[in-house]
Amino acid sequence: MNTDEYLTGNAGLAGQLNCSKKDFGNGVIYWLPPQNGNSWLVDIHPAAGLFFTDVYFTLLEPLVREYQMEHPGLWLWSVTGGDLTIIENGKKAHKLKPGIHVLVNQGKPFKIIYGTEPIRYTSVLVFDDCLTRYLKAEAACWKPFQYNTPDVVMVFEQLKYAIRNGIAPPPFMYYESKLGELLSLIVRNMQYPHLWEDYLKKNRNQKHLTYQNRKYIWRVKEEIDKNILQPPSMEQLIALAEMGATKLRQSFKLWYGITIAEYIRQEKLKHALRLLSVDELSISNIAATVGYESASKFALAFKKVYHVTPSEVRKSFLI
Repeated sequence: MNTDEYLTGNAGLAGQLNCSKKDFGNGVIYWLPPQNGNSWLVDIHPAAGLFFTDVYFTLLEPLVREYQMEHPGLWLWSVTGGDLTIIENGKKAHKLKPGIHVLVNQGKPFKIIYGTEPIRYTSVLVFDDCLTRYLKAEAACWKPFQYNTPDVVMVFEQLKYAIRNGIAPPPFMYYESKLGELLSLIVRNMQYPHLWEDYLKKNRNQKHLTYQNRKYIWRVKEEIDKNILQPPSMEQLIALAEMGATKLRQSFKLWYGITIAEYIRQEKLKHALRLLSVDELSISNIAATVGYESASKFALAFKKVYHVTPSEVRKSFLI
């Protein structure tokens, strides 16, 4: 049974959540019942086969949504928090951790389990008739290191602010251009491998990392990701990995193409980027939250990754 996201976006999910609906800026806002607190989702529908969504809700009990999208396409998420799990036939259940995620929909049914942790994400749902105007590459071949990048996170943060405030005139031009920007960044990362040579170098040397060691390294990264603002100490990671400090550092860099310290720094800066859209927080507050002793040092580190300062990002959000 087709769940009709092609025409109605998240209306089916909103109905399952017992939401009320109101016009909002360039789209619609669905409010969850009062017992869910300040909980809502906003849908923007700038063109046929294209939906932009921002979600901010908390559920009292888990909800399972079964999807059957007749039209093929892509669903891209920028997840900042919550408990979301995708279940596709024949595949292992996949929990969406903070970061960028892609689901390639080929017309087959799948499920999403929405848990009780506060759910926060911004997403783009684009179907093939819209997608082919921009993209000829096979999205099923995309790898996380090609789309879970700081520049893609930056675009999603710009989208989040525009969706929440309904202030992107003219809406069709703005949102379609953002779709093109997202896709072009990912395709660039595919076409120019020198942008991720460290990863390729790691791949060429994978034979030096045993499967058992890889399992320990995966476990280390999962532990770090649980709370990037207060990551485990090196001593805790050494105990978890059951290897010495030097071997742990070498193995982590061999597998992920980045040192443990750089990975933590990079993920903290992604978190900081998302915090910049919270106008109640000063840049000094954000710097302290992500572990910098001064706003100036934070700004230097931020600009090195994003090529703009935190203040310039705030101005682009009209904050």
